[in-house]
Formats: sequence, structure tokens, C-alpha cells
Amino acid sequence: MYFQRRWMILAGLILLIAYFASGIYFVQPDERGVVRWLGRVPEAYRSVPPGLHYALPWPFCRVDRPKTTEVRRVYVGLRLDQREAIAQGDIEALMASPASDMLTGDVNILKVTMVVQYQVSDPARYLFGAERPDQLVRDTVQAVLIDTLAGLPVDRALTAAKAKLQMDTQAGAQRLLDSYGCGVRLAATNLESIDPPRAIIAAFQDVVSAKKDGERKVDDAVAMVNRILPEARGQAAAIHEQAEGYRQTRTSQARGEAARFVSVLAEYRKAPEVFRQRLVLQTLESVLPKVRIYVLDHKSGDPPTKVRIVETMGE
Repeated sequence: MYFQRRWMILAGLILLIAYFASGIYFVQPDERGVVRWLGRVPEAYRSVPPGLHYALPWPFCRVDRPKTTEVRRVYVGLRLDQREAIAQGDIEALMASPASDMLTGDVNILKVTMVVQYQVSDPARYLFGAERPDQLVRDTVQAVLIDTLAGLPVDRALTAAKAKLQMDTQAGAQRLLDSYGCGVRLAATNLESIDPPRAIIAAFQDVVSAKKDGERKVDDAVAMVNRILPEARGQAAAIHEQAEGYRQTRTSQARGEAARFVSVLAEYRKAPEVFRQRLVLQTLESVLPKVRIYVLDHKSGDPPTKVRIVETMGE
């Protein structure tokens, strides 16, 4: 009886030690531990770092170890499997696809597929701030995406505004998730595809091609302007320099002639008659060499000979 009692006490001690030893837990490098004490999470146990730790066993404590470095992924809008099913002619997928359609600011329908990647930023809030974190992230991003897309025209949404659409959606969704206190950080929001419905996709592609052609022509025109303007400016500068040189030449000539006239006038005033005769002689000296003299000898009784002289330019 005595030995039986001792064995029972020893067995109880072993069970008690095993029970308390079950409180030892290990947190992996890609995890963070969250310890609940009687259903509540003390501030010191909201994010237990990797390594070996101890907490009282159940029912006093419970340890959760969510992966905080894992990048989780959700799809917003039309999923890729739905797109593949529609491409293969699946009628059910085609009939269900309008549920994920989105409207642009000019009331055009687009089928959008966005891949959202997120990580756990606060393990305690991730575990207890939302019942279904994946669904919360998907619904939040979809709501912000619809609101952002409603402020864009369809041509911009299909071409130049894709990057802005991604950034605005991620920033707006992150603000909402922070206000919900769900402990989630969005890593990236990528537009896998954004297309009009299949029935009118050809017309939209024509519009997009026309837009791109217009942009290319504008770029060509700008390049031509950038090439022609420097040439025109160079020609204008050359013409301006030539005009400036001609102006200086004519000004110098005019000043020289004016100075010569003033000197001649001064000489004229000293001896007007002598200077007048000198001018007459100089004029005759320059004119007489150009005069042709013809001497005609008429015999008696012959009629006078008519001579017609035609002077040409330069003679």
C-alpha cells in the first residue's frame, strides 16, 4: 500500500512536470509568436521573436505563430482561371464575369485583374483584428480600385494611367486597412490585365492604336521643331551679322563721302571761281574720253549723209 502510494505520487509529479514542460515552444525565423493569457494578449507577448520560449500550457496560455515574412497573394476582379475559362468558351464563366466588371469615369466597362501581395505587419492584429484577412484585403483593394478607376477616362486607364492606377489603389487601400487595425501591409498591387469586354475589344484596340499613332506623330513633330529651330536661329544670326556688316560698311562710306564733301566745300569757299573751273575741267576730263567724233566730208552737190549712232550699255 505504501509503495503503491509512492508510485502514484511519482506518476503525478511526472505528469505535472510533463504538463508544465509542454509550455516550451519554438518560434521559427519566418514567424512571430503571439501568446494569449486567459484569452487576452499582453503587450509584451504581441510579437515574440524567433527562438525558444516558454508560456504556461493550456488552458492558461495559447501560442499562435503566424508567418510574417511570407508574401500572401489575393486576386481582385476577374481571376486568371476565369479568364482562361472564358477564352475556352465556358458559358458559365462568361455569364459570371459581369459581376467583376468595373466602370471608368466616362462610363466604359473594363475587365480588370489585379494581383495584390501583402505581408503581416502586426501578428496580434492580424490574428484578432479580422476574421478573414484575405477576404478583407480583397474587398478593400477592390473598393479602392473601383473608386480610383471611376475618376479616369477609358483611354487613360488603358494606356498612360496604369502605373498611377496601381499606386493610388495601393496607397488608398493601405490607409483603409490601417484604419481597420488588421495588421496587414500591402507589398505590391500589380495590374495583370485591364481590357474591355471581348465583344468590343477590337474597337478599343483600334482606338488605342490611333492614340499611340497620334502620340508618335506629336513626338515626330516635336523632334522636327527641335531640329529646325536651331537651324533657323543660326540662319537668322548669320543674316543679322551680314546686315550689321553691311550697315557698318555703308555708314563708313557715307561718313567718308560726307567728310570729302565738307573738305571740298571748304576749298570751294576759299576760291569759288577757280574751284568751279576746276570742277568743269574734271567733268570734261571724265566725259570727253567717252565721246565719239565723226568727221564727214560732203562733196559739193551731194546730199548730207545721215548718221545714226546707237550707244549700248557700257560703251
